[in-house]
Amino acid sequence: MVIMGYWIHLKRSLDQAMIHRDRCPEIPSGPFRSDFWEGGWTEFPDKDTALEALENTDASEQLKCPLCKP
Repeated sequence: MVIMGYWIHLKRSLDQAMIHRDRCPEIPSGPFRSDFWEGGWTEFPDKDTALEALENTDASEQLKCPLCKP
C-alpha cells in the first residue's frame, strides 16, 4: 500500500491556496519557510485531510494544482 501525501501552498499575498500531490514539481525541495503574511507550505498525510484544510483556509481562491491534478 502506497501512502500519498498532499501539500497545501498558501499564498497570502495573492489570497489563494493550492493543493498539490506529494511528488509535484511545484513543491520546493529545500527547507520550507512560512509566516503569517507570506503563507507557506503545509504537508498532510491524506487527501481528505488536505481538502478539509484547504476548505478551512481563509483564502478566497482555493485551487487544485494544474500540473499534478490532485
